[in-house]
Amino acid sequence: SPESHAFLFTTLKETTTGKGKIRGQLPEEAVVAHKTGFSGKQNGVIAASNDIGIVFLPDNSYFYISIFVNDSQEDEAVNQEIIAEITKLAWDYFQSK
Repeated sequence: SPESHAFLFTTLKETTTGKGKIRGQLPEEAVVAHKTGFSGKQNGVIAASNDIGIVFLPDNSYFYISIFVNDSQEDEAVNQEIIAEITKLAWDYFQSK
């Protein structure tokens, strides 16, 4: 329903988890609707650290992005930085169009 869609979309935009992931290198005022994921670490391996979302550009256009870092032996701060750097590259690319 439109009400459920609005609720879900608002919730995803107000997400406070994963600030170092998709949001990590974007301007503070950037609007992002996203959902993070993290498997935890077992035997020195993080099975999955991810973030998927919609990133809104200043001109009100947007792009979808989904980044999954899997089977990582890095610590979670490094995995988050990988996600943030990929998102920033996409942001810069779409800003230049």
